[in-house]
Amino acid sequence: MFNELRDQAVSDSSPQQLEVRAHASRQCCPACEAAKSSSAAYFSKTFGAGASVAAISELIADGLGFCSRHGQALINDGVYAKQVARAYSGAIEKIRPLLQQSVIDERCQHLFFSAGHRCPACSAEDAAAAKALSLIRKRWLETMGPAEDVDALCWSHFETFVGRLAIEPRGQAIQQHLDVLLAAGRSLERSPRGALSQALALLGHSSSVSEKFLQANAGTAPKPMKGVLGDPYACPVCVAIGDASSHWLEGLRWAADDVAAGCLWLFAPCCKRHVCEAARLGRSDLLARVASFALSGLAEQARQQVAGIVRELALAEQPKPVWYRPRRRRREASAAGIQPGKRFILRCRGCEAEAIALERASGTFLDLMRHARYRELLARGHGLCLQHLAHILPVAPPDIVRPFLSRLHADHLETLQKALLSPGGETVWLEAVRRFKGWSMPSAVE
Repeated sequence: MFNELRDQAVSDSSPQQLEVRAHASRQCCPACEAAKSSSAAYFSKTFGAGASVAAISELIADGLGFCSRHGQALINDGVYAKQVARAYSGAIEKIRPLLQQSVIDERCQHLFFSAGHRCPACSAEDAAAAKALSLIRKRWLETMGPAEDVDALCWSHFETFVGRLAIEPRGQAIQQHLDVLLAAGRSLERSPRGALSQALALLGHSSSVSEKFLQANAGTAPKPMKGVLGDPYACPVCVAIGDASSHWLEGLRWAADDVAAGCLWLFAPCCKRHVCEAARLGRSDLLARVASFALSGLAEQARQQVAGIVRELALAEQPKPVWYRPRRRRREASAAGIQPGKRFILRCRGCEAEAIALERASGTFLDLMRHARYRELLARGHGLCLQHLAHILPVAPPDIVRPFLSRLHADHLETLQKALLSPGGETVWLEAVRRFKGWSMPSAVE
């Protein structure tokens, strides 16, 4: 099915030249390196001496806390417990009154209907990466030729790189990166072990060997929502999404073991986070197949972007750019009169599994909340994390369920705030970190 994705584009560059460029780009994405450097010093700047607690409280309230990766790093550090407790207490002070207001209130809409609750540390990483990309973009525009630092960009940062280019330079940059993706794919097919590190770098993952293998949960049935409502330590929606993620990983493992079934495309990831999840399974053969699939999809997506830019230039009655190299169609397909297929859309199956699980779990949760016995069970448990509360509360029935959820979680936050402000408040800050943004994928923490 995906053999066509691996077809080579007609290129003015020789295969040897492309291989040299691919070999030269065998390094970590420079934007990823800048983000990693920013992340290493983030907590010391944010919670260290002289840092403003009010500023980080505002960011925590807007982003509903830290993601699983940065939250776990903060917990493992443990140096800034007192400052973290004060910051989360200030964030609770900003959020708790909103739970007593109508969801149509302007401030509530900012919390509940935000386009996305971005982790403050991830936002700092994005800012550092954008600064590095600005310098790379400036150097590349001087020549607009193949450049090692541009070739080494992972796909997500490359999209940011070309996002601010004018239309014709953007097409030229995408065509050059397409050459790199194709060369990396061919190298991976010839030598899966030797070319795997470069392929993973282009996908945004820095290493091919996991330090801590992810253990399988084969045969473990997912927990029903009714059975986790009273869990004192976990958000029930987080548990459901975590179960779906484990099921997806098992499917990925099965698809890799049963090559004859040809079902890898049903489970293969392509985003950085889920490629990292696949890497933590500790199987180089699986990782090579996942990387090959993802590179093929990215190459096809790049081809479509280039073709779209050429069509846009043609509508503006501009001559066809010299950098454009149309895709070569297989002769037998042309002879048979086969028309081009539908537009190819690259989807990460891991992200799809989580999104489906979120909507199903949210619907099941709201159905259960219509019954008094399940509301009482939830009241005795942990309740929802703030991230999933912000997802569910606006669509909850306004007669009984929405007021109940608002009162319950406002009480939870009030209790947590009092504990954070108590003399031993630094001992409960771990609960605050997880209360804000539940961790649906514990295995996602590197």
